[in-house]
Amino acid sequence: MRSAYEPIPWLAADNTPRIKSTTGLGTGGGAGVSTQDSSGFGEIDVKFGVNHSANVTVVLNFPSTPPTLFISGEQCFGTVTQATVSNDVTITCTGILPGAPGELRRLHYEWATSQ
Repeated sequence: MRSAYEPIPWLAADNTPRIKSTTGLGTGGGAGVSTQDSSGFGEIDVKFGVNHSANVTVVLNFPSTPPTLFISGEQCFGTVTQATVSNDVTITCTGILPGAPGELRRLHYEWATSQ
């Protein structure tokens, strides 16, 4: 994470991420992403469906080269890892605690360094 005195990172508005794909969220599950004013941070809302898996993958796609991201999640997400290939950042959560169908949980992300 950034230090208290580091400038707020700003990313060009044309490089804000979108959800490319998800796996393991179950029937009726899905995800959405929000980035406030391209300010370098945002939330990934993950909605669990019926019979979701204990292992979930969410792929963010950036229009151009993605920044290095810091990603954190609630404890219920288990172990959270990421891998970047081209313009895609794949976020994998393993060992997710069971959730009720329709339950909404959040992953937080921010640029690890100022852009």
